[in-house]
Amino acid sequence: MKRRMWVLTVRGLLLMLPMAMASAQTAEPLQRIQSVAQAAAAAQLPPSAQVSANGLDPRLRLAECEESPQADPPTIRGAQATVAVRCAAPAWTVYVAVRISDPRPVVVLSRSAARGDVLDASMMELQERDVAQMPFGYLDTLRAGLGQQLRRSIPAGTALTPNDVEGERLVHRGDIVTVLGRAGGLEVRTSGKAMNDGAEGDRVRVQNDSSKRIVEGVVSARGVVEIRL
Repeated sequence: MKRRMWVLTVRGLLLMLPMAMASAQTAEPLQRIQSVAQAAAAAQLPPSAQVSANGLDPRLRLAECEESPQADPPTIRGAQATVAVRCAAPAWTVYVAVRISDPRPVVVLSRSAARGDVLDASMMELQERDVAQMPFGYLDTLRAGLGQQLRRSIPAGTALTPNDVEGERLVHRGDIVTVLGRAGGLEVRTSGKAMNDGAEGDRVRVQNDSSKRIVEGVVSARGVVEIRL
């Protein structure tokens, strides 16, 4: 009796073996899913970016897609992306996490600097950093930082972001400035007191020394504000 049960058990296992092999052969290759996810993320990124899909659980078994799986446009958040990879027939969807890195040269302070310091070439250098890890942006050339004024104190080795700098203030509140008015070929100069700070191109208010009238103009040079007549 025991021998008969053993034989039946072995026969049952032998019958199941081809089915298991067939199931394994028709499973969707996980590598193909990962490749589709990586390609979808890379298509949304600069050529310098590098992407790699996180490994899927090797126990995952999805029926082999009759056609190549397709990916939805990924959701990218800094150095991470999530890609939905879908199969139409048989229908299934799997979400793949993708890591992103994008090493590029960026502007870094070569020495510590204080708020209000004006940047020159001796204060900056280019270093390679992963810009995918820099959500607030970065400066990519030394020229972009030259003459800019720091908005806060920053230690050496820090990569500068656009929010860290502003145009050097050429006019300060309370300064006596030259007010330059132009109309056609005419040019009129007078003086006044600046009512607020301003970098080149900023709009500032100036109180005329004589009339005490307040006018608004654009900072064109150090201590010079231009107005339209």
